[in-house]
Amino acid sequence: MRKISLEIARPGMILAKPVLGSTGQILLKSGVEIKPQYISYLQRLGVNDLYVRDDRIQDVVVSDVIKAETRHEARLLVKRIMSNLQSPGCQVKSINIQDKEVVKTVNRIIEELINNKDLIVQLVDIRTKDDYLFAHSVNCAVLATLVAVKMNYDQKTLKLLATGSLLHDIGLVTVPEHILKKPDELTEDEFETIKKHPEYGFAIFKKSPLFNARAGAVILQHHERCNGRGYPRGLKSERINNLAKIVSIADAYDAMTSEKFHRQSYYPHQAVEMLMSMGGEYFDMAILHHFLSTIAAYPVGFHVFLSNGESGLVIANNPGMTLRPVVRVLYTGEDMAPHPEPYDVDLSQELDLTITGIHA
Repeated sequence: MRKISLEIARPGMILAKPVLGSTGQILLKSGVEIKPQYISYLQRLGVNDLYVRDDRIQDVVVSDVIKAETRHEARLLVKRIMSNLQSPGCQVKSINIQDKEVVKTVNRIIEELINNKDLIVQLVDIRTKDDYLFAHSVNCAVLATLVAVKMNYDQKTLKLLATGSLLHDIGLVTVPEHILKKPDELTEDEFETIKKHPEYGFAIFKKSPLFNARAGAVILQHHERCNGRGYPRGLKSERINNLAKIVSIADAYDAMTSEKFHRQSYYPHQAVEMLMSMGGEYFDMAILHHFLSTIAAYPVGFHVFLSNGESGLVIANNPGMTLRPVVRVLYTGEDMAPHPEPYDVDLSQELDLTITGIHA
């Protein structure tokens, strides 16, 4: 299985993972043969990537850190919560954010992540542009909670972190849709409106029976930065809640690797490099180190070029060495001629070899 851009999808390819709509409905099933009309259909929906079967790596099994059903149900829950918050008369004495459902979902996410804590995040979520906000909320909860699991946080703290990160963007319900979906760069006034969403989200959460100050700090502070140049309050490192520091990294990474209305997504390795360059100044270095050890800069199935002129598909990743995966070499030369003797190379062992680029 490998992830490809919809631009290079061709009729006859076989889907390896289902494509889901914004309500969780199956648009195309796993095992379906891609047809020209399917490609046009997905383009209209704003789907940019697919997972397809590849016989060259059919022996490679890739597991997600949480079950697909858990991810999809969490996404639907966030969507329902956001829809309820936008309904007339909602902003009154108390807020219904489906407390029991949130607790149930958070507990499932934590349980599955604890069981899979040794896995590296390999799979990239396939989503439509309109589904970004809900998928983003779930991805942040998964990424941030996995980091906290690996940092040996206790169960109570994990629940507070997962709750805050799942709801970290609920304040965006107060931002006009034309700003959220603007295809161009935001004006200064529009960005000032966006910058208020953590405070609005905190105010909404404070009216909920689920409210806890530490979970609330995640919502309020997830855009603060260690150098004091974040928002909404410009807090410096020592005043930022540690759970919010974790979510700030997960939020930035998922935003970077997601298609936006005003820009294309970055590849995971590009996002990793940007985060590394921001470490210390924007993000806590110790937490960033843990975060980078949980994700694959080059997920399984990515086609990478090597410094020796050969290229092939990533088949595994090495914990703690996210930039040096195991590659199945299949091609040689710039014209990517079939390699006469394909082989696997572990870049964590062959230090003289480096990845020089990817084939989109």
